[in-house]
Amino acid sequence: MPAKSVLPRGFKTTAEKLSEQYRKEMGISIFAPLDAFALADYLDVQVFSVDEMFIGKLDHPEYQTMSDTQRFSAMRTYNKAEEKLIIHNTNHSPYRQQSNLMHELAHFIRNHEISDEVAQACAQFNLHYYNPLHEEEAKFLGGCLQITIPGLRWKLKNHCSIEHISEYYNASIEMVKYRIKITGVQKQYGQIL
Repeated sequence: MPAKSVLPRGFKTTAEKLSEQYRKEMGISIFAPLDAFALADYLDVQVFSVDEMFIGKLDHPEYQTMSDTQRFSAMRTYNKAEEKLIIHNTNHSPYRQQSNLMHELAHFIRNHEISDEVAQACAQFNLHYYNPLHEEEAKFLGGCLQITIPGLRWKLKNHCSIEHISEYYNASIEMVKYRIKITGVQKQYGQIL
């Protein structure tokens, strides 16, 4: 029996609409790929690589952690002027970087916040804050931002392979498979994963 979703009722529909809305606002077809860097720019979110954050400090212990693809993908934060920032690991593949950025942008879009008290406690004990609802929302919305349902249907209707869809949308094979399964289009087009 599949696990019950923690996503609130109506969230998936809202997320799918947001993915199309941002494309329309940016003058992009709902069938087209959406570049995460362009979306970040549109949303006024500054994006920095780990290398940019540690210029001249590559021997710093945190650099080793944050440049390791097994230990760090991306994170969102704010600078002292309360401007939105994302720091991401460029050692991941370009497709994975797109997914990582979309996930963090989804957190900003959903206004996921961490209270000062929790943030301080996490920092004090070197803990990572994890909110299951926030993470599921960011995972789902991030996937929608990468690949819209109309785009997925269009590609599957034209008998495109998963590899082709992956290349077209700058998305990993895993993301394409996730979107096919989660949206239910697999049943409509008999796509075999």
